[in-house]
Amino acid sequence: MSVNEFLGFDPNTTEAAESFEGRQEPIPNGRYKAVATSAKKTHTKSGKGWFWELVFTIAEGEYEGKTVTHRFNMANPSDDAVVIGRSQMKRYLDAIGNLEPRDESELCDIAVFVTVSCRKDSYVNRKGEQAEGIFNEITKIDPYSEAPPKAEAPAKEQSSVPPWKRK
Repeated sequence: MSVNEFLGFDPNTTEAAESFEGRQEPIPNGRYKAVATSAKKTHTKSGKGWFWELVFTIAEGEYEGKTVTHRFNMANPSDDAVVIGRSQMKRYLDAIGNLEPRDESELCDIAVFVTVSCRKDSYVNRKGEQAEGIFNEITKIDPYSEAPPKAEAPAKEQSSVPPWKRK
């Protein structure tokens, strides 16, 4: 097996990153059209719970293509965390119009509005040092159909590839 087959790329033709500190810059507080582009069921590090992690990609505007991740606690030693996580997931399911999804794909590729807020938080960086940063969090999800009517914009050429899948 070649290195390219094993790694999925040829490291001899790829430039090495200078730093791994490349945290994505937060987007400003606001309401954005977004689409969940991935949904993953993940167990907590302690193994005592699990959550759904959905990555929402902003689908239009100045921040198109930026992502915000939200975790929905489904099982956790904290009953409060579970109540909050399940009620947030219910809100999301209401927003996408599917209260009975059967797999991850049914949680994705449906436009919603997300209300995004910035919050300051501390974390341990890759050097093991305490650092502070500003991160985005989703504070509300609404159905896309609740959008206030907009003035007609001039039609632009439409791509058959959804914005969240364009590179």
